[in-house]
Amino acid sequence: MKTIDRVETRKGRIYDFLPGIYRLTNNERLVEHFKELTPGYRPVGEIAEWVRITLKKLPESILEKMDLYFNWQTPLAMRLSPIISENGLKTVDEFLKALRAVPPEDLLRDFLLIGLGPRAVGFDESIISQMLGDQQKALVFLAKKAVLTPHQKAVMLDFFSNPVSMKDDFVYLLEWYAEHIFPTISYDEGAMEESERDLIKNLQSRGEEYLLKLIDNMRYDELEDGRKILLAISYFVENAQGGVFHPRARNDLFVVGYRFVNSVLEDDPLRQAAARYRAMGEPRRIKLLRMLFGKRYTGYDISRKLKMSNAEVTETFSNLVACNLIKTYRTQEGVYFTADRDEVIDLLIGQLSEND
Repeated sequence: MKTIDRVETRKGRIYDFLPGIYRLTNNERLVEHFKELTPGYRPVGEIAEWVRITLKKLPESILEKMDLYFNWQTPLAMRLSPIISENGLKTVDEFLKALRAVPPEDLLRDFLLIGLGPRAVGFDESIISQMLGDQQKALVFLAKKAVLTPHQKAVMLDFFSNPVSMKDDFVYLLEWYAEHIFPTISYDEGAMEESERDLIKNLQSRGEEYLLKLIDNMRYDELEDGRKILLAISYFVENAQGGVFHPRARNDLFVVGYRFVNSVLEDDPLRQAAARYRAMGEPRRIKLLRMLFGKRYTGYDISRKLKMSNAEVTETFSNLVACNLIKTYRTQEGVYFTADRDEVIDLLIGQLSEND
């Protein structure tokens, strides 16, 4: 099955419920990230103003909980997005109802997966039940296996000691946000509808080449099952995208910023060259690129080798992926990253020649 034949689109305010909290929690970093991905980027005024006003009125206790579950270093709660896409949920009430039905142990498993990376598609879930109530075993597992920050490892250890309390705390945060904040969200319905029309038109006219730009150059050629690629348009993700891969999900979800739909079409050679040189102007990216020459690694493997959290690895190579210097492959076992040495060299030499 061709990659383009796997696509289905999604749209609705529900797909901004979790990204809205993520934007509030990480706004400054996200804005800088958007600028790096898209030269000339300017924040959407309505979003920027909503974030500014909302942050001023949020209680400190809520801000702390948001940072616990949505901090960019380990955005645990974003792992739950497939609950929405897999079940075709339309409203926040439907999502919260579905979440309340999730056993605490399963919620803990989902949170832990984000610390294991794409390799976790084949994660042995029985380890969760073995660690519950056994602090020593949980501590050893987190220390040796999880690519989380030290702070998040400590948090995860607390979760293992009392998953019921952890779930109650998390659900309370989402319920409070749903009641007090989400209804105030600035949301441009017209812009979202236009973005959806453009997305469908671009997919039809530009095909797989365009799709690859939307999904981090991820190839599905080696995947034989009928897995779908769900493209959900988001207002708050704005000028980027993020993939969510869950071992129990039937499909892969990509939350795509509504402005990203057309920004990836920019093909100014000078701008592309500048983006590539900028992407390679950071020592960690050069180290990552060299590591991937002629080899395949999962995000988890990369994190372990470079001693970085998953989020740090993602931030490091997102620009390399956007510039087509790194390719990604979706297989039955997980998601793999690679770089072809000759192709990268030819790409850069060719770019230099074009701009002489």
